[in-house]
Amino acid sequence: MSEAVMRSYYAAYNALDEARLASLLAPDVELISAMGTQRGRDAYLAIYRMMTGLFTDTMTPEAITVEGDVVTVAIHDSLVARADIADFMGQALVAGQELVLKLRGQYTVADEQIVRIVISPAS
Repeated sequence: MSEAVMRSYYAAYNALDEARLASLLAPDVELISAMGTQRGRDAYLAIYRMMTGLFTDTMTPEAITVEGDVVTVAIHDSLVARADIADFMGQALVAGQELVLKLRGQYTVADEQIVRIVISPAS
């Protein structure tokens, strides 16, 4: 079931379906990423809105591994700048420029909702 939750999560994320995405997140979801730690669904959605406002952000799960309630995902993240960006993760981007990130997502799923997300560079 956790793999189905993750596939729904990525489909909603990429489709800009914020309502569906929110339904997959626990109210107290914790997101840990290069942008720090956000706690709560509203904080997560604020980061989501910021990212999808700056970029056409397409996350593709390349491999999904389920171990109990923890799902690990190898992610190909294609970020295409919607406008010039002076500084994103230490680099400037011009409108239309693509930044590709290889990431590792570790998601904790309980009761068909994501309760914790840790995003890090793939090793």
